Amino acid sequence: MLRMLTKTFGKRHSLRLATAGIVALALGGGVTLVLSGPASAANVSVGQCNGINDTPGLTTTCDVVIINNVTNNPGTTGSSVTLNGGIPTTSSDLVTSVLQCNNSGNGGGGTLTCSVSITNNIAVNGPGAPSAATVNECVGSGGPLDGSSGAPLGPPLPGNPDPCTPYPATTTGATITQCNGSAGGGGLVAPSTCDASGTVSSSLPVTVNQCNNSVNGGGSKINCSTTITSNVVDTTPTGGTGGTGGTGGTTGATGATGGTTGGTGGTAAGTTPAGGTAAGTTPAGGTGAHGSGGTAAGSTSGSVIPLGAPHTGFGGAAHAPFDVLIALGALALAGSVAAFATAMPRRRRLASREGTSGSS
Repeated sequence: MLRMLTKTFGKRHSLRLATAGIVALALGGGVTLVLSGPASAANVSVGQCNGINDTPGLTTTCDVVIINNVTNNPGTTGSSVTLNGGIPTTSSDLVTSVLQCNNSGNGGGGTLTCSVSITNNIAVNGPGAPSAATVNECVGSGGPLDGSSGAPLGPPLPGNPDPCTPYPATTTGATITQCNGSAGGGGLVAPSTCDASGTVSSSLPVTVNQCNNSVNGGGSKINCSTTITSNVVDTTPTGGTGGTGGTGGTTGATGATGGTTGGTGGTAAGTTPAGGTAAGTTPAGGTGAHGSGGTAAGSTSGSVIPLGAPHTGFGGAAHAPFDVLIALGALALAGSVAAFATAMPRRRRLASREGTSGSS
């Protein structure tokens, strides 16, 4: 069997398909995995419980749970398939088609219970938005085997007023095609139902064909359901938010207070300072010839005013006679003349010696 799978599908999928085949044999569910076309992540079809159990009175129960993960990275893109509650089988491929319970359970008096659950987790740049899955179901079902009855799965039964949901549902090329040409032969056992619902995305189109041309032996029971859920996330990068402008600097420290006003200038010449006596006035105890000047600006008034002769004020030199000073000046001048007269002849003798020495 493994050689046949390898020759049919090539070395790339031989191990994956061999594993799926072993699981199918172990579960006895008649499962097949078929490649539907080439792709970077191959689109895989899962088949389960098709063309089986046509012997009267048999019960057929088949269940498949599929999780597809689609990302921008091939390393994180792939699927997980769980058959009849067994161990999940993972793959780098994506399951885009399911064929389940078609042309089965036609022996009469049997029961066919089949379910498909698909979850598509799609996180790519610019994905297709989710939309309601289209349905084509219960067309030509419930009547004679020639399909002449227009009733879905036969007349409503007690406790089974709405066997098909939705109904009518006749979309061509629908996402879910279910229970068409089934439950014929009469005597349908309640509750018999066919339900289809879910959402799909153009980023990962999937189709399900389930329970078509099945349970036509009469006196049978059929319960088939398909649910598809598509979780879509757009991973397109967006431009970063501009940075917030920096906060302006704080106001500089307040400047130092200016210096205090300069000191008050001295009293103008000729004015009488506080406590001073005006020039020409007779100070207390002084002579009237020359008055003493006022005190300096800013100084404290009331200081002692010198007394005595008009030239030097109070002191011993105030009593010296003028003729003595003149005599002393004359002596100083005579000394200077004598020193000059003595120095000139000596200067000439030195000059004469230097000249004679230079000529020799």
